[in-house]
Amino acid sequence: MKRRVLTVVVAVLLAVVGTVAVLAYVRQADNRALEGQKAVTVLVAQKVIPSGTSADTAMQDGLLSSQRLPASSVPVDALSSITPALGPLVMSAAVQPGQVLLRPMLVTPAQATATGALAIPRGMVAVTIPLCMSEAVAGYVQPGSQVAVFDTYATKKANLQESCDQSGQSNQAQGKGAAITRIVLPRVLVLAIGQAPSSGTTSTSTTASGGASTQSSQTDPAASGPTGAVLVTMAVDQADAERLIVITRAGLPYLALLTSSSQIGFDAGLQPLFQH
Repeated sequence: MKRRVLTVVVAVLLAVVGTVAVLAYVRQADNRALEGQKAVTVLVAQKVIPSGTSADTAMQDGLLSSQRLPASSVPVDALSSITPALGPLVMSAAVQPGQVLLRPMLVTPAQATATGALAIPRGMVAVTIPLCMSEAVAGYVQPGSQVAVFDTYATKKANLQESCDQSGQSNQAQGKGAAITRIVLPRVLVLAIGQAPSSGTTSTSTTASGGASTQSSQTDPAASGPTGAVLVTMAVDQADAERLIVITRAGLPYLALLTSSSQIGFDAGLQPLFQH
């Protein structure tokens, strides 16, 4: 009898401990979820802020306003206010409406003049690559954005061709064979966004087995508008600049827009395209 009572007591205690542990786990999960949804104050552009505009001027002219956004969607370097130290700094590039103001977007007037209003972080270089609108996240990539860079390349005698139509859409064609998409740069800072000049030409990049690549452009008399290509300028070191140039010439680059909570890295079990 005593043994049976002891067994029942132990079972009850285990059930209580298990219930408490489950409730504690659920409470921690709820706290983490609420922390991600917690609203924070950030500065958001209300109108286009021209490059070279000081932070003080942008605030005084109503070009910036405070907004509350979920913490999980806000970059870690987003600004919540313009302090006296930040007031004299100027925009390194034009800030588009709806863009969150990030600390790297503000530079000294001397830096803006030295780089043509393009603020390049210390030790980095600026590299520009052309992309179709769809490959540049449909225009949501802005100066100050963090992006991941992917590359699609051909294997087993596959041929990849791409061109941007005048609406900015990507026209792609693939012959027989296989194509692979891999991550190249997990996180890169965007310095500037521009529109490719209207030239009446359509560019095509072909990647074949063995990594050979050819590029050609032909004049289209009927093309009178922009080619649809977006010019994305990024801050990278020398090694990453070389990788960007290679995939632009011998592959099909593609961008993904990141937030502070985005989880991205090299594919598990696969060797990176380039050694880091």
